Amino acid sequence: MTLTWAEKYRPKRLSEIVGNKAAVKEFLDWIQGWEGGRPSKKSALLHGPPGVGKTSTVYAYALERGLDVVEVNASDYRTRERIENVIGMASQSATLSGLRNRIILVDEVDGIDSRADTGAVNSLIKAISESRIPIVLVANDPWDQRLAPLREKCLMIKFNRIPKPSIASHLRKIADAEKMKISDNMIRIIAEKSGGDLRSAINDLQALADSGGFLTTEVLGERERERDVFTAVATVFSSRDIQTALSAFEGLDLEPSDFHTWLMDNLPERLTNPRDLARAMDRLARADIHLQRVLTTQRWDLLKYAIAVMTAGVGLLVGRAGGGRLGFPSKIRYMGQTRAERAALTSASVKIAGKCHLSASKARTEMLPYIAFIMAKSPAKGLRDFFSLEENEVKYMTARYTTSPKKSGA
Repeated sequence: MTLTWAEKYRPKRLSEIVGNKAAVKEFLDWIQGWEGGRPSKKSALLHGPPGVGKTSTVYAYALERGLDVVEVNASDYRTRERIENVIGMASQSATLSGLRNRIILVDEVDGIDSRADTGAVNSLIKAISESRIPIVLVANDPWDQRLAPLREKCLMIKFNRIPKPSIASHLRKIADAEKMKISDNMIRIIAEKSGGDLRSAINDLQALADSGGFLTTEVLGERERERDVFTAVATVFSSRDIQTALSAFEGLDLEPSDFHTWLMDNLPERLTNPRDLARAMDRLARADIHLQRVLTTQRWDLLKYAIAVMTAGVGLLVGRAGGGRLGFPSKIRYMGQTRAERAALTSASVKIAGKCHLSASKARTEMLPYIAFIMAKSPAKGLRDFFSLEENEVKYMTARYTTSPKKSGA
């Protein structure tokens, strides 16, 4: 996964959070109440538009205090059973250094679908009531009526859009750190177009740097924060000039390697002439080489070549062809089909981590394969009961690890 500037320059201290000083102080006062054993409320709900520092505030505090962050996405963990298994278990599990060395971060709380499971919100409320560690909820819009009982259990902390002068000042610091030659006027324009979203402004700044001079602020336009990937692919395939093709990736919340997969899988539907298809695939292959070089050498300046080749390089070739139906790539379709398995293995890892005093990632790689192997060979209920594993978790564990742990890559 390529490291974007938004991640590279994510705040490591609360003092580095741009804007929203009052909200950060309110969060700090609340969590210090936890440290003193008397929090005003057991959970805080950080809400506000995207890119204003809600999640960054939690991670910056955790980095300063040496805490682990257990992050789950509520739009994925939206049923009663999964919330109880993952969030409830994590909030109760002890660790080697005690109970207060972790924070649970529940992102996209407004993505909970109460129609899918009417007990999801109630289960989250129960987890908050019984938790022995801080639970931080994050949402863009928490004012849906179905979330009203949840709001009553939380300290509501509002994050506002970041002032444009503050965004411009931060962009200048990043540009100087990256030795990027860019005028103050250009930075001001990026800040103006960001709509108070710092993350999108940083992405725009990086897009300008990576484009090698192809992109201009006029091409960036007002940001589309939830850009449709189908629209982006269609833009590449129908573009007749370099700037239009390059702009397809801008504003898209997708890794360059994933966008590469979308283009590669949809090209055969667009190009029916074997010779044209071979030429387009050759350009995607060249883009893939650049992406791999970025990963192996950490040379982020090479990313601009990958983006240029897979957008403008492919677009100018395909733009002359006729239309075609777009669809999800087979790789992404496969990931969707295996979501249930991955979710079950994740929740099992959290349970094993709690019992073995490990992080969830270590439990997944170092313990789960061995436990699954033992359970596959000897299906007694002892281990299952000890770790409080559900039937679906056992099924996916034993199905995946049917050989020895060494052969499974553990």
